[in-house]
Amino acid sequence: MDRARKEELVTELNQSFAEAALVVVTQQTGLTVSESTELRSRMREAGAGYKGTKNRLAKLALAGTTYEQISDLFSGPTAIAYSDDPVAAAKASVEFAKENDKLIVLGGALGEEM
Repeated sequence: MDRARKEELVTELNQSFAEAALVVVTQQTGLTVSESTELRSRMREAGAGYKGTKNRLAKLALAGTTYEQISDLFSGPTAIAYSDDPVAAAKASVEFAKENDKLIVLGGALGEEM
């Protein structure tokens, strides 16, 4: 991935963090393509977004946002769920994690509350 694309990803993630009411950090080891597709579908139905992240880029994108305090959660194969609704992303993530042990909810933040 070239430098320009990395900068673009950081900007996109920063915008997602700035606009979200809630951010949930998950770890997804071993999800199949169909499981990942199902998870993304459930997120969309709930009104939430779901993105796989590169930890270094996510930490850069968190700088200066209200979610800066969750940067310690980004290690290993992580992804973020986010929503404008303060419960949609968390509810969809937890429900999927209950059904599939390959998804682990690491934590998250609601505004400045961790």
